[in-house]
This record gives sequence, C-alpha cells and structure tokens, in this order.
Amino acid sequence: MQALAASSYSNCMNFKHYPNRSAKLTKEFAEQEFAKLNARVEQAEQSDSPSAWLDLYRDWNSFSAYYAGEASRIGYAHAADMANKEWDEADRYFREQVNPAVEAGNAKLLDAFLQSRHKDAIGKHYGPYLIQALETSVEPQAPVNSDLRVHATDLVDQYEKLTSAGEVTVGGKTMTLSRARGLQSHQNAATRKEAWLAYRKWFLDHHDVIAGIFNQLVLLRDEMGRNLGHENYIPLGYLSMRRTDYGQEQAKAFRDSVRQYAVPILARLNAEQAEALGTETLLPWDVAYHPAFSLPTGIVPVETQLDNAQHLFDELSPRLAAHFTRMRNEGLIDLENRKGKRPGAFATMMPDEERMAILCNSTGDEGDVGTLIHEMGHAFQGWESQKIEAVDLRWPTSDGAEIHSMGMEFLALPRLTWFFKPEDAKKYRRHHIHDVINLMCYISVVDEFQHWVYENPNVTPVERDKAWVRIWDTYIPGIDFRGVEDYKYARWYAQGHIFATPFYYIDYAIAQTAAMQLGMMNEEDHEKALATYLRLCEIGGTLGILNIFKAAGLRSPFDPATMRDLMDWAAKEVGVEEMAEAG
Repeated sequence: MQALAASSYSNCMNFKHYPNRSAKLTKEFAEQEFAKLNARVEQAEQSDSPSAWLDLYRDWNSFSAYYAGEASRIGYAHAADMANKEWDEADRYFREQVNPAVEAGNAKLLDAFLQSRHKDAIGKHYGPYLIQALETSVEPQAPVNSDLRVHATDLVDQYEKLTSAGEVTVGGKTMTLSRARGLQSHQNAATRKEAWLAYRKWFLDHHDVIAGIFNQLVLLRDEMGRNLGHENYIPLGYLSMRRTDYGQEQAKAFRDSVRQYAVPILARLNAEQAEALGTETLLPWDVAYHPAFSLPTGIVPVETQLDNAQHLFDELSPRLAAHFTRMRNEGLIDLENRKGKRPGAFATMMPDEERMAILCNSTGDEGDVGTLIHEMGHAFQGWESQKIEAVDLRWPTSDGAEIHSMGMEFLALPRLTWFFKPEDAKKYRRHHIHDVINLMCYISVVDEFQHWVYENPNVTPVERDKAWVRIWDTYIPGIDFRGVEDYKYARWYAQGHIFATPFYYIDYAIAQTAAMQLGMMNEEDHEKALATYLRLCEIGGTLGILNIFKAAGLRSPFDPATMRDLMDWAAKEVGVEEMAEAG
C-alpha cells in the first residue's frame, strides 16, 4: 500500500486539484495557503458582485480536495500496515500537525463565508444544501477543541494498533482476530466455540487497557461538548456526523420501531435456529452458524474473489464494472487479511485525484463476498459523484453513504452464482436477509449504548459494561450466555465505530431501510432498481438524507409503517410467516 501514496506524490499528472504542491502537505504549507485565502476575504466581501467570493470558494474547494486526498492516502497506507514506522510517523504528523492547521484555517474562512452577504449566491451555484452542510462543520472544527481533537485521534490510533496486532490460537494455529472471527461460522461446532471463546477472551484479557482508552475518549469528548456550551457531547457528535434532518428524538423513535417490529422476529429466528442446531437454547458461539443456510468455511478462496466480482459487476452494470476494472488495474483494492492490517473494511476517496480505494480483510469465507460488494458500493458512489464540483458535497452523510453499499448488496443477490453454486446462492440470500433483521437489532444496541455513554460520561468501566448488557437484552433476545456472562459485554470492545466515530452506527440501519426497498424493487423491475441506484450515486451528498430518500422515490426511514412493512417482507423471506409485535 506504500505504492499507492508514493505514486501519487511522484506523478503530479494524477492531480485534478491543486497540482502546484510540494511533495508533502506540511503544517507550514497549509498555514501559508490559508493565509492567502483569508487575505482575499475583505476584498471579496466589499465587491458588489459575488464573482470574487465564487473564485475564492473555488480555490478553497481545490485545497480541500488536496487535503482530503492526502488524508486518505496516508490513512489508507497506515491502515494497510499499522506496524510500518514510516506510515505511522506520517499518520501521526498529519493528525498532530496538519489537521490542527487546516482546522484553524477552515474555521476562520468558514466564519467569514457564513457571514458573507454573497453566501446565497455561492449556495445557488453549488446547491443550497452546501450552506447547511458547512454550517454543521463549524462546531466540529472549533479552535477551542483543537488540542482535544488531536489527543482523541491519538487514543483511537492506540486502540486500532492494539486490535490490528491482536492474535489468538484456534485449533493449535495462531491467527489474527479477523480470522478467528471468521471461524465463528465454521460448520464444526467445536471449532466455532473455540474461535468464539478465543476472540472474546482476547478482549477480556485486554479489557483494562481498552476500557482505559475509551474512558479517556469519553471524557475528552464530553469536555469538547461543554466547551461549546452543550450539556454533553451528544449535540456535537450529531454535528460531527453532519446530520441536518434528524436529532435524538427521531433516532429514539427509529429504535422504538426496531424494538416493535424487528425484535419479535429475531426472537423467533433465534428460537428456530436453536431448534435447527438441536440445542435447548441458542448458544452465543452458534449465533453465526445456521445449518439451513450457513456455507462452509473457505468456500470463496481469496484469490478467486476479484475475478468473480468482475464477472458479477460486468453482468450487473458495465458502467459500474468499468470503475471496478480501473481499481484493479491501478492497485486500489487491498483485499486479503494479514497481521498488522487494521481490522474491518472501508472505502476512501482521494478527491484531488478523483479516485477511490477500498480495504478489506478477506479470509475466504462467505462474509467476504458481502464485504467486498458493500465496499464497492461505496466506491461506485464515489466514482459517480466526481462530477460534483463542491468536494464537501461529493460524499453524503454516513446514513446516505451506506445506502449505496447496502443497496449494492441487495442488487447483487440475484447474480451471486458467480461466487456460489445455485443452491448455495439461495442459502446466501436467505442468510443475508436473516442478517439484516439481526443487524437492525444490533445497531439499535450500539446506538442506544452510545447515547447512554455520553449522557453519563463519568461512570466506571464496570457500569458501562452493565449498561451494554442491559441494552443488549432489550434488543437481542434468546441467546443463552449462562456460564460466560462476561463474554457478553466483551462484544462492544470489538466495535471500532464506538471508539473512532461516535454515533456512526444508526446510519447503517437508516440506510438499510433504503437498501431493502431497492432489493424489493429489484425483484420486480431490475432496470428501475439499477436506475434508482445510479441516481442515488449521482446525488452524492448534494441533499440531506430525507431528501435523498424522496429524490429516489423511497419511503421515509422514520415512518414506523416503513419498518413494519420491511420487517414483514423480511420475515416472509426467511420463513417467519406471522408478525408478533412486542407487547
């Protein structure tokens, strides 16, 4: 992955924005460029014409592309090998030196822009949502919290380094945490139990260290919120997610609809799974395996995945497939799991090059297919949104971005015979819809837990663990943790979003309501579903989440009837014929 960043530095022809640059974005260069930009504000404001402000914003936008591109290249290389000292140092310098300089310059320029009499003219040129989007970034970039933000990113880096280096032993073999997690769906009961116990025990063994990191993060973020006049961090957390269309009340109402319509189905599914396994209750190490539709470990060898995905995308949409082909040719897909690689998966945009890259942790199991398709959904949106002039509007808020990823998972379901035999593709489809129901409930656990955490920042780690268990039991019924009670709360220590990007999780559930609608549409009219998907990609971040739903002709995620109807459809797809609402 070093080659990706290095090649970008050496070939300035790749840069569509800010081509006149040094080999490295430094703190001094950022300060120098923002000084030039801010020096133009007074003259632009005095002019009766908005043209000077439009030129100023255009140059500011170009620098934003440069900065975002550098952040992506360094972050991508660092994630690929978190033990690499060169990229570790580059990442640290960027977080501790460049980010504060850029945030300070942005804050000053943003304040001038939002007070400008020419603001509306710029909004008219780029789209009115630009103003709303920029308004949400004022507090997250406030200079008063600059040092606290640096400290927080250092703590997140500590957490990610620790988990990326984590190893356990399963079946006499030493392996990464990602590989051990993959074995939790193994067809052999003893293997999946051993893998589940080893994975969770690693987090229990490192409990005090990780809990200490998180405690510092919570207190830092609480201080950030209070520095800006808030009661706690939550309002600032929502602004950091750029949410303009909903707040805490709507999020709670959404979770309520999950509890009413999804949780009863999950209870029945868990009971049926235990029966299929021949156990009295569903044991935690059996959750990821269902004898009726789980597929064998290693069913999709890593070395076959890109070719199979190429066939799938070629058949689905030649337009989208061309992006995938380019990414393969240009080395923009880091697929396989290895020690030192950051756990999880992500897509990243380099707007100054107008390129996308993805990183996965493939191990050869069926879950790799969904992850690769999911991240390519993000990448497809990124490629299709490059024509949007304002860099701040190319990438939607996370609840919008996840529509493209999860929507692509549904659009791909009918073509999974490129990865599996027809009978296995049917099993995968059922497994995917089963997981959607489960995920709706788990996402609600994470979201409610995060609200509780930041409402109660001064509690002990033990109290946080108890809160997780209490909230888990509200949304995840029917899993028997008797004898391994401590392993239940170990789960949240493995959820990186909670550490790195607070409140980034309900986004998946909101987006899933759109993805499911795309999936249902795809069954009736593939061309319409594909056209809707492409339209969503083209919109990018030019609209707020509710207007994105409207523009695509999709029902609102916050209407309880939407959740009711989607869960009714999902229940029938996985064989639960009757709905039982929570009393």
